[in-house]
Amino acid sequence: MRQPLFNGFFNIESTRKRLIRDYDEFTDSLVKIHSDKATYTYIKTQYYVNNKEGNLTVIQEILDRLDTPKPILFLVEAAAGFGKTCSAYELVKEITNTKEYQLPLFSELSRNRQAKIFRYVLLDEIDRSFPLLSSSLVRAEIKSGKVPVILDGFDELLHESATDDSKNYETTEPMLDTISELLTDKAKVVLTTRRTAIFDGDEFHHWIDKHENDFDVIRLRIQEPCIEDWLSSERLDRISKAGFPIENLSNPVLLSFLRCISNDEFDQVSQDSTKLVDKYFDSMMERERKRQDLMMEPKEQYKILRTIADDMIQFDYTSESRDYIYALILDHNQALIETSRKHYPAETRPTTDELVNKLTSHALLDRKSIDSQGIGFVNEFVLGNFCADSIIEDSTMEWDGDKRFIEPAIQAYLPRTEEERQILWESLKFVLEFINGCDKVKYNKLLTDEMRMDLDGETVEELAISDIHLGKLADIQETVFIGCKFSSCHFHVENIKSTTFINSSFYQCTVVGESTDCSNNIHFLGCSDDNDFINLINPIKVDEGNDCKDEFNKCDIYVLEKFYPRGSQTFHKHRAIGALCTKNKLFNHYAILQSIEKLKKAGYLSVPDKRSFLEINIDLIGEIKIALGRTQ
Repeated sequence: MRQPLFNGFFNIESTRKRLIRDYDEFTDSLVKIHSDKATYTYIKTQYYVNNKEGNLTVIQEILDRLDTPKPILFLVEAAAGFGKTCSAYELVKEITNTKEYQLPLFSELSRNRQAKIFRYVLLDEIDRSFPLLSSSLVRAEIKSGKVPVILDGFDELLHESATDDSKNYETTEPMLDTISELLTDKAKVVLTTRRTAIFDGDEFHHWIDKHENDFDVIRLRIQEPCIEDWLSSERLDRISKAGFPIENLSNPVLLSFLRCISNDEFDQVSQDSTKLVDKYFDSMMERERKRQDLMMEPKEQYKILRTIADDMIQFDYTSESRDYIYALILDHNQALIETSRKHYPAETRPTTDELVNKLTSHALLDRKSIDSQGIGFVNEFVLGNFCADSIIEDSTMEWDGDKRFIEPAIQAYLPRTEEERQILWESLKFVLEFINGCDKVKYNKLLTDEMRMDLDGETVEELAISDIHLGKLADIQETVFIGCKFSSCHFHVENIKSTTFINSSFYQCTVVGESTDCSNNIHFLGCSDDNDFINLINPIKVDEGNDCKDEFNKCDIYVLEKFYPRGSQTFHKHRAIGALCTKNKLFNHYAILQSIEKLKKAGYLSVPDKRSFLEINIDLIGEIKIALGRTQ
């Protein structure tokens, strides 16, 4: 479509004004709830691009690739509440202001939970964004690259159980296939999501491999915010002198709160750091009493909002229609609402309907209800805080709700006292036993600063771990660590068995104790250290003279059949190393690594750009088929 036609059909000027207006409303909602005078600034945090540290910004990394003549899928991943939605809005603003011939299609997926099939969710978003155009016309312009698609909160459409990642992927694959249908010609699609096991799993990487000639995949991972980026040097100095435990303050919501409040409020908050979270909620609710003339104490407002969080956990949702939230508040809090009405003078007393509408428009709820797309909590920190309360109150101590609520709950409790974090830990211990190894290590560290749970047959990928004892309180066996970074960690080797480290780095790590048989227990492949740590344990050694191309042992065959499965007419070009080394009854990690090294040396396998993968040599596929007993 020629540019004048594109401008006319898409009503480009008015659409741009609408997008900027939405951006202003969103950013104001983040800062004005703290202070009427506060101004919004996008915080540029550290990030990684395809596992390499970035030196621009997440936004610029995407902007620089929007004009490339090939389709690209961008995955923007971050922990709960660490800037995914802010980054999505910032990207929309920058495209709108700087890309003369492009117009973004932006959707917050948490607001559209009505359609159960993602294809229809996407069509619904196209119709909502461009109501006067046919969806086929919009899809054509998406594929031409003129309409970059930005889908915020892709994880909102996923319901992950703690025990069955393969089943989780089965529900995700149709969504990804719908997206891949758009990714032709020059299309650009941006998905923001929590870092979820689904996107680290073997099935997802196989899906990427299947489409490796169709489109590129760029993964951007947003790291924790740096406090110096949020607070002025003056405020940082004042809070440090007050003895504030800054190491616990990495939550963007609390940092925004400390950034935006007045100097007097800042002085009050910084006097007692253990009450920071309570003061945040008290401040929000006191402002709400004034803003809406709401005759309701903070603890009463809190109680009403808890009923919403409890319902979300029970029925697995994070956003619902205004009518639903209205009915939920009224049904569960009638006595409290009627008591609050009596606090007003008779001449100004609101009706029950008016008071419930005030609560439905609470500052801690996301009040936008464009096209009845739904109301949720204003941010992940608030959601997580209420979820954590609900989890802790489960007297069975066997809470097993959707994984969607675990990470926000943990992130919301990190700024709290050690005693409070311990209470949440005790309430989550049951469900954490069933999650994947990567999250198990991360959540153990965050809540307890220790590794208290056994790892058995797990795969842990691309995790940065520091100042922790591994193997001290819990055993580690038959586990694979891939692309991990260990800093000042202590490895109790007597309790680490049949465990493999691949493409990992060790900085100032120490060995504690002695293993009875290190040579068969702990193995390293493509790892590095800065203090001879690996040599103290057991560097992997490949047997010399065992690399003849035409002599395959049973373990070599086992590895090759992971690429070319028995009974299959096709082969996998790439396989995740974690999948090759997964716990099995035939071969231990050491034997598998020996075979991998042998096959690499013989030229059958190589390491592609993705460190956690191996690639089969297509030029030698004929020889491999013969070795596996397949016909030509």
